[in-house]
Formats: sequence, structure tokens, C-alpha cells
Amino acid sequence: MTERTRPSGVAIGQERPGPASGRVLASVQDLRIHFRTKAGLVHAVDGVSFDILDGEALGLVGETGCGKTVTARSFLRLVPMPPGVHAGGRVLFHGRSGEEAVDVMTAPEARLRDIRGNRIAMIFQDPGKALNPALPIGDQIAEVLYAHRTDEVLRRAGVDPTDGSVAGHLLRRMANQRTRHVETLALRSPGVRAGARRVRAVVEEWVIASLAETRIADPRKIMKSYPHELSGGMKQRVMIAQALACDPELLIADEPTTALDVTIQARILDLIRELQARHRSAVLYISHDLSVVKRVCDRVAVMYAGRIVETRDSEDLFRAPLHPYTRGLLAATPSHREERVRLAAIDGTVPELIDPPPACRFHPRCPHAAEVCTVIDPPLRTPHAEEGEVACFLYQTPDEVGVEPEQMPTLERTR
Repeated sequence: MTERTRPSGVAIGQERPGPASGRVLASVQDLRIHFRTKAGLVHAVDGVSFDILDGEALGLVGETGCGKTVTARSFLRLVPMPPGVHAGGRVLFHGRSGEEAVDVMTAPEARLRDIRGNRIAMIFQDPGKALNPALPIGDQIAEVLYAHRTDEVLRRAGVDPTDGSVAGHLLRRMANQRTRHVETLALRSPGVRAGARRVRAVVEEWVIASLAETRIADPRKIMKSYPHELSGGMKQRVMIAQALACDPELLIADEPTTALDVTIQARILDLIRELQARHRSAVLYISHDLSVVKRVCDRVAVMYAGRIVETRDSEDLFRAPLHPYTRGLLAATPSHREERVRLAAIDGTVPELIDPPPACRFHPRCPHAAEVCTVIDPPLRTPHAEEGEVACFLYQTPDEVGVEPEQMPTLERTR
């Protein structure tokens, strides 16, 4: 596995934990996820590439429908296929243990189950829909532990995970939640009952500890509650507890505060940041709220129409954005430091993603677009004397692109 280092010149504020090392924990390489529709093939994610470093918080931002959630769900292979089509690219999970990287998009189901919910976990956008309304909260968190922490649960309960006796076999089946009716009856026998009771007690205490870590006041009561009995903020805390129960290496937070009011949003953000620092997990934070991303993320990747257009350190991007789309997003963000004026808007509309032509997808809305932008799709490149990457011909020379100077855009030339 190739080891890469964090770009130089990155300043991490006290509010953000920052990378634990310079190692790449996960990487997306030219990922292409399309969807078949009656109108044609929708290129929802079309050539996306970025790295996530161990321990860092990477923000993925962009307008609604730009492909953020599809990209995030690909880390767990949760995009339904069909109608989705994996048209190319890889999602590599390197992990911390130094083993060979796993391509999540093509991994066998058994390997994927070991990663999903265990080493990579996800906080979904709407906790009300993500939680099972028919199961108590405690049972839903316990499922994660039974699925991924069987041996540790047994050891904590004083049971040897390698015990080949009938009692050991029954307890292992119980810790895997695979008991049949007759085995459930056998667990009540005198020789096994005490061990089964200890296993349940260990899981219950683990669930309580996971809920308490999210600052839930009465976790023992909450674990017996059903989702409909909880507020939106409480359900989001439950989702966070479930995601972090197995101490994952990568946490994906898909707009975790969208369904919450402003006061609860701030508390949830502080909680995610605090737990990230405690667990040293990397976080992929998906949002269209730039103020949130600026507050919690070390680096930012900006998406537009299924493509990454800029990836840079958070402080650099918000201080001096490079791509015209990023500039437009920041110009449209209100600030309490400035007098109230009419907000800037990006002209035009988001393009159709059905079989898009090979061109810059932002060029119909870009004030600097030139002839080359209408016929060539700009690749992500590191601009001169800058850190990070940007997909824009403003930062390339005519010789690099292979066109005449008058065909190139410039900052001075606007439409």
C-alpha cells in the first residue's frame, strides 16, 4: 500500500482533531455510478476521486443532487443495483492494520459484512427512517455488537470463544444471533442458562455505555424505548451511538443535522467532533451547509454535477476559493460580519446529467468560460504555487491543454 502524506502548510485549529497520521485510510478512484432511467443513463457520480486520511474530517459539499450521498453510500455498497450501475472506478478501504486494500465495490459479501457497520459506519440523514420502528433502541444497537463483536462479547462474559463443547457452541450461536427455536430452549437448561445471562448482561452494559457516550441522560430507559417515543435530536444521538459502538475507523455523516432545529444542530455537531477526537476516527462529513463544514472539517471536496471540482484545506478554501463554482457558493453565503446586502446568485441552472457531453459541466454558468471549456472536461490538477486540486482551465497553460491562448479562459476575461 502506497503511503501518502498530508499536504504541507495545513493548519488545524483547536476545534478540529486533525489527522492521526499521514496515511490514506480510504480512497475513491475515478468512481462512476450511473442510473438507468426511461430518459437515458443518468451520470450521478462521474469520475470522482479523493482520499480520506486517517483521523481527519473531510467535508463533501455541493448543491442538492450533485452526487454527495451516492458517493457516500458507495463506501458501504448501499446503492441499489439496479437501477444503479457501477460503470467504473474503485472505493478502496486501506484501514489501519496494514492489510491489503479492499475494493468495497467488488469485495465478496462476507468481506463486506465485516467492514460495513464495523470498520466503516454511517450516520444517516433522517434517523426516523433509518431506525427500525418495530424494535427497541437497545436491540438495534445490540445487533451491531452481536454481528461484529462476538468473540469480545463472549470473553467479557467469561466464555472461551474457542470452546467446542455443546454449551460453548450454543453460546456462540446466541452471540451471533443465529439460534433456532430448539437452541433457544436449550439455552434455558441449567448448564447454559448462567452463561446466556452473562452474555446478555455484557451486551446490555455495552449498549448503555454507547448511549451514555452520546450524553443521553438515562440510557437504561432509552434502550427500552421505541424510535417513535424519542425526539429528533435523541434519535440522532441513538444513530451516533449505533455507528460508534464498534469503534469504526471511518465514520460517514450524511447531513446528520438536516432534520434538526438550529439549537440541536449545534449540540450534535459538538458531539460528533468530540467523539471523533476520542475515537480517533476519520470522518466524511456530507453537507450543503458551508458554515458547518468550515467549523468541523480539515479539508473540503466540492462537488458539482457528479464531479469533484476542488479539493483543498478548509482554511485555504474559505479564505481564497479557486474554482468559479466554489466562489459562487461562498458568495451566496450570508455573513454576520458584513452589512445586509442582496445575496449573490449563480446564474443558470444545474445541467442535466443524462449522457452529458465531454465538457466542463459548469461552463454554461461560469463567468470566465471560454471555447476550450465547451469541448474538454478539465481534470483535477494541482494549481501552481497552491495546495490541493482544482478542475478548471483557469489554472492551466495553453501548452498543458494543447490549445491556442485565445481559446483559454482568464480571470480578466468574463462573459
